[in-house]
Formats: sequence, C-alpha cells, structure tokens
Amino acid sequence: MSLNEILASGGALLLFLTIVQIVPIKVNPWSAFGKVIGKGMRAIGKSMNKDVMDKLESVQEELKDLGEKHNKLEKRMDKDDADECRTRILRFADELRRNVKHSEEFFNQILADISHYKNYCRTHPDYKNDKAVNAIAKIENVYQKCMEENSFL
Repeated sequence: MSLNEILASGGALLLFLTIVQIVPIKVNPWSAFGKVIGKGMRAIGKSMNKDVMDKLESVQEELKDLGEKHNKLEKRMDKDDADECRTRILRFADELRRNVKHSEEFFNQILADISHYKNYCRTHPDYKNDKAVNAIAKIENVYQKCMEENSFL
C-alpha cells in the first residue's frame, strides 16, 4: 500500500493524530476526539433512555407520595393509640369511683398508659388533654392509698 492510498483512505487523519500525539505538546488530540465522541454517545444514550428516565421520575414521585402517606398514617396511629390509652384511663377511673378493686398489675398497666398518654400530650400540644386530668388524679390517689395500705386485689 502506497502513501497516496493510505492518505486517500482516511489514514491521513490517523497519521496526523499519531504524529501530534508523539510531539511533546500539551494538546492531546485523542482525548479531545474521545470527548467529542463521548458527548455524542451520551446524547444518543439520553434519547434512547428517555422513556426509562421518565418512568424513573414517575416512580420517584410516587415514592415521595407514599412516604408522605406513611407519615400521615403513622401520626394517625399515634393519635389513635393515645385515644385508646385515654379510654382505658377513663374506664379505670370510673371503676375506682364504683369501688371496684384492682390488682397491682392492673394498676401498673394503667400507670403505663398514663405515662404514654401524658408523653403524647406533652409532645402534641394541639391534642386535647383536659378530658382525662381528673381521672388521672383519681387513679394516682387511689394507687398511692393502695400502696400505703397494701390493699390491692
């Protein structure tokens, strides 16, 4: 193959780039060529993957919505738990007012409910707390009296 044939078949560019690469100049034509090709390939890749990227974006939005719903549900469950504690507290206080005796274990469970309820009320100032204040005071007074007299069921 002669030099004319090499130059005619596109080898001139290859030969030029190789010579420039050998010369100790800070310009690297192969790197520049690679960058141009890389940008073109990325553009082609983006256009080919547009549907996948759109679906990924949609999934990310749905995941965000799901996280928000989870947080709302968790808050609702915490409120429901506090409501249930308050219901048990009120029922227990009513039983004490009717002179129904209870075991120490039952008192301990209600005292745990009272702690949970008070903690929820403290961390959620918008939650109505005034519904069980008297019942809690009654339970704590009777518990103290039962402790002093050892009069649990």
